[in-house]
This record gives sequence, C-alpha cells and structure tokens, in this order.
Amino acid sequence: MAEVEGWDRPQAPPRWIGLIAAVSSRLNTLAAVTAGILLVLMTSLIIAEICLRYFSLSTYMTDVLVGYGVAAITFLAMAWALEKGTMIRVSVVTRRLPPPVRPWVEGFSLACAIGAFGFLLYFQWYILSRDFVRGTTTQHMMPIPLWIPDAIFFVGLSLLLLQFLVRLLLLLTTRYKSDATLVL
Repeated sequence: MAEVEGWDRPQAPPRWIGLIAAVSSRLNTLAAVTAGILLVLMTSLIIAEICLRYFSLSTYMTDVLVGYGVAAITFLAMAWALEKGTMIRVSVVTRRLPPPVRPWVEGFSLACAIGAFGFLLYFQWYILSRDFVRGTTTQHMMPIPLWIPDAIFFVGLSLLLLQFLVRLLLLLTTRYKSDATLVL
C-alpha cells in the first residue's frame, strides 16, 4: 500500500514542543529514580521485618508501608515507562491497519487517554485537597496523613497526563511513520 504523501519522513518538532518534552523527560526521570529509591526502601523494610520476626518482634506496619510503596512506585514510574517505550501496549490492531490510518488511531487514542486521565486528575485533586484540609490519617499503629499517598498518586497522574500531551503534540507536529518517531 502506498503511504500518505509526506508522512514517510520524520520532521523535527518545533522548539517549544522540544522544551516541553525535555521538562517532561526530566520530571519522568526524577519520578522513576524516586520510585527506585522507594523500591530499595521497601525491600529493606521487608528484610528488617523478616529479621525481627526471627526474634518474635515486628514493626506491625510493614504491610501498610509496602502497600503504599507499591502504589507509589507504580504511579511514579508510569510516565517514564511510556516515554521510554517500555509500557505494555496492545498493538495487535494498529499493526493490521494501513500506515496512513495509524497516526489517526494513535491520535484518537492519545486524545481519549488525555480526557480520561484529566478526569481522574481532577477528582484526585479534590480528594487530595479534602484529605489535606481535614487532616485525615490512616487507622494504623502509625497514623499516616492520607494526603501523602494522595499527593504521590496525583503527581504520577500529572506526569502521565503530561507525557500523553507531549506524545500528542509530537504526533501532530512531526511527520509520523512509526512509534519511534514520537521520541525526541
């Protein structure tokens, strides 16, 4: 099948999109490094709990902290995974589409994702501000202010939304051929 005229040669994105993409990339890297540090801390806490249980002792908080840690590393690393192309994607449909149609499907998917995650982000902000104002804490031995995990969730969603926006802007301003052209 013949490709659409002009869509076969990637074009450099405008400078302003490059700046947004660079900021997004740095923030994604910072969030991924933070997720890595949290993973090391969670592993250390689990090892400490195992050692304590050998002596019939416990922190009584490991399960809660590791649960929050797993949620944190998941949301903090999502945007970085999407940026680096390591996020799981279902391409069984897009591979079967003719090349001229693929950018349209990709653009529609990104627009839907921006809408869905924007909706989630709006309500997450509501939950975060409500928990902060009320001073809501967990009901465990060590009360954790709920705005802390809410804030991590909010940051992760914000970074993912920004990465979706960067991908959509790159798709709209460059000559799209494959997924690889959406990377600066």
